[in-house]
Amino acid sequence: HPAHHMRHLGGGDAKNSLTPLLGGYNLGIPRVKQILNGDAAPSLVITWTSLYCDLVWESLFLASKGHAWVGIMRLFGFNVFRNTYKPLLAETIVDFWNRYYYYFKELMVEFFFFPTYLRYFRTRPALRIVAAVFAAAFLGNMYYHVLQARRPLIDGDFEALWRQLGARLIYCFLLAIGIALSMLRQQKKRGQTGAASVPRGGVYRLRRIAGVWTFFAVINFWNVTGRITIAERARLFASLLG
Repeated sequence: HPAHHMRHLGGGDAKNSLTPLLGGYNLGIPRVKQILNGDAAPSLVITWTSLYCDLVWESLFLASKGHAWVGIMRLFGFNVFRNTYKPLLAETIVDFWNRYYYYFKELMVEFFFFPTYLRYFRTRPALRIVAAVFAAAFLGNMYYHVLQARRPLIDGDFEALWRQLGARLIYCFLLAIGIALSMLRQQKKRGQTGAASVPRGGVYRLRRIAGVWTFFAVINFWNVTGRITIAERARLFASLLG
């Protein structure tokens, strides 16, 4: 399982089948959750490395789960799309979101993006895009996860609900900003002609991929569950800048 092997190379996993083969060796990079919970206090370099490793691990983990279900569906004759398709090779934020969790993205698009896009701000294209993206990536995303928080929601325990989802509120807000700016930038490029619109490869492509990795690695800091408060998480987040 590639996700389990990735976890072993980071912080170690005694139950991993790769552990005996490597003699118990690991790189000693903690998971972001361990950092948030105070179980590890690494240097700034290791913390940033942990952010990137967590992004890779989460992508592999989600892909492995999705591929299993898609494989079962295809065995029964359904030609369904893959849930995850090479998100770590995406060159734009919106492309990563399309590739990372396809069916959740489609759910948000069908129920929140299109209804907003088709109804509001028809004479203001940029605002139309921003509103539709926020409806999907922010409001729809949060609505879905609020419904998943069954116990505090049923009990009416809004303090517990905030502790559980407060950080994700910030994550969804940052995600919506990133997707909206990415979509607006892509629309602007489509309107360009000549040399400015010619795609470049090599180092330029690697730089774009690195930018996407950095964005999602950083905002994922707010998506990882932890015992610390929002204020404590904000101070730790600020420390990422040194």
